[in-house]
Amino acid sequence: MTFSIDRRGLLKLGAGAGLIGTGLGSLLTAPRAEAAALPATIKVGLSNQLPYAFLDDKGVLTGQSPDVLKAALEGSGITKVEPVVAEFSALIPGLLAKRFDVICTGLYIRPKRCEVLAYGNPDSMSRETMVVKAGNPLGIKSLDDVKKNPAIKMAVLRGGVEEAYAKAAGVPESQWVVLPDTAPLLAAVQGGRADVAFCSLVIIYPTLQTMTDSGLEIVKDFVDPIVDGKPAIDYAAMGFRKEDNALREAYDAGLAKLIASGQLAAINKKYGLPEALSPVASTPTSAELCKA
Repeated sequence: MTFSIDRRGLLKLGAGAGLIGTGLGSLLTAPRAEAAALPATIKVGLSNQLPYAFLDDKGVLTGQSPDVLKAALEGSGITKVEPVVAEFSALIPGLLAKRFDVICTGLYIRPKRCEVLAYGNPDSMSRETMVVKAGNPLGIKSLDDVKKNPAIKMAVLRGGVEEAYAKAAGVPESQWVVLPDTAPLLAAVQGGRADVAFCSLVIIYPTLQTMTDSGLEIVKDFVDPIVDGKPAIDYAAMGFRKEDNALREAYDAGLAKLIASGQLAAINKKYGLPEALSPVASTPTSAELCKA
């Protein structure tokens, strides 16, 4: 299954990682008060954003976010999830106006948004990566490695956030190979026009997966760019009303089990999100990220 993802709609620079705290794994052991009864049906707001949440050709709700939501709430008493499609900008107002109960569409955690809604814990991430020739002959693992070797040419998307990251890391523009799309980035590395492609993992991974015998590989042990002293990682999560604690807590408890069992990573992989974009037990909680 292949998806075309609008980079500018998905990637926005925000709060990163680098937080030290209890992490998501603590939810499996932390004592919880007796859960309140939940409704049999809930409504979810979405903005038809692939691969996170969308209606298929038959109008059925599908995508990474609804699959995670349904799996996390299994056994909670909620048996039906009804979709409500809205423009992305209308999702938070719609939640607060009670037109639906959950924002279910890959909503990034932002401290400003935390002021008006309650996030579930992260269910996916967005981060950068590098693609090189198989075996990584130049040993490239970071922007710093590129900067240290003036002979290295790095392919980046025109107008992408990677240009800002490269500038911040001190990689001179003389080393950039600026291209319009992900396929040309990979072709540049294949053909020797560039030594490395620098792009969002969620964007470049699906394209790489469609290529047979590409002779390329994603860099192992890639070092995330640092922005404002923190790794450049975005975290996506469900959005709830602040007063709906029972629903959010039931979801978070179920999500922690999905993480521990590996089911979350399996769901994410189904929708083109590689393992590196799936939270683990040590991933910061939404409460920690809201304080960033």
